[in-house]
Amino acid sequence: MPAQGDAPAPPPRPIRIDKVVATVNDSAIMWSALRTNTFGKLRLLEARYGRVRPEDIERVSREELEDLIDLHTMAQAAKTFGVYTPDQIETFFRRDLERDEQEQIRDFGSHQAWNQALQNAGRTWQTYVSEQRVDKLAKYAEEFSVDMRLQRQSNLFLTPRMLRETYEREQGRFVRPAEAIVALVVFAGPDAASQAETAAAAWRQEDVSSRELAARYPGALATDNVIASRLQLPELAEWALAGPQGNVSAPIGSGGKVQVAKVMSYLPARNGRFEDLDVQDELRLMCHRGVVEEFRKQALERARQRTEVWRAQGPW
Repeated sequence: MPAQGDAPAPPPRPIRIDKVVATVNDSAIMWSALRTNTFGKLRLLEARYGRVRPEDIERVSREELEDLIDLHTMAQAAKTFGVYTPDQIETFFRRDLERDEQEQIRDFGSHQAWNQALQNAGRTWQTYVSEQRVDKLAKYAEEFSVDMRLQRQSNLFLTPRMLRETYEREQGRFVRPAEAIVALVVFAGPDAASQAETAAAAWRQEDVSSRELAARYPGALATDNVIASRLQLPELAEWALAGPQGNVSAPIGSGGKVQVAKVMSYLPARNGRFEDLDVQDELRLMCHRGVVEEFRKQALERARQRTEVWRAQGPW
């Protein structure tokens, strides 16, 4: 018992296990699923910018929630597109689920080992089946509404006129000057020249960022994501636009300072004509992707008309 006069201990704080953040008809989207989907993007933002702002978390969470809602919407609509009966689709799902189960057992060595792997990941057989149902039914819906439609009508869409219009609209993709993005490390002081020589040699051998390289030399400054055509030194811009990616310049002195550059990304010049075979192949692929995306949008819109969505108020 607490000593006389001591304040009572505060009650234990509740620990959130999970919660529903949205529903699509009778299908629930859980906070844990949303958290899993946002984790990768937030880690990339943190790696790129050094931190993740609250508004970034809010934006990414909203975007991922809408993607999950679309996935569940397509899954819900799979049985209403009219290609197969609901009983047939359920048979497809059970067949594919059994096939996946056998593959997992084979990969893990036994049913018990696979169950243990699910538990280690915080999942159960029931949650696994629920996840697979959404994923597979959404895949069926896309197959019914996109793939089968393409098989029947693909020859009607990739017309010479479409290819020509795509070429004219995307001409900058086929006819362009060379482009390069460089990183710079600038050295100053009496040892600038020798430091730049040493740094350039190291940069050719080591896969380090400009900031990591600059940190080795007191007073050195790093700059990333510089467009080569905007570099102040014409000779450095000409060098960068010759490529290739990963090339490191010799030290270049200017204004009492010495700088070393590295080509971080490079796109060579191109003068592709409409008649060129590689241009034709690329145009066909672009047009095909455009048709697929349009069919997918139409299918999703049809699916949305068959579903009712509820969203919880954030933040979650």
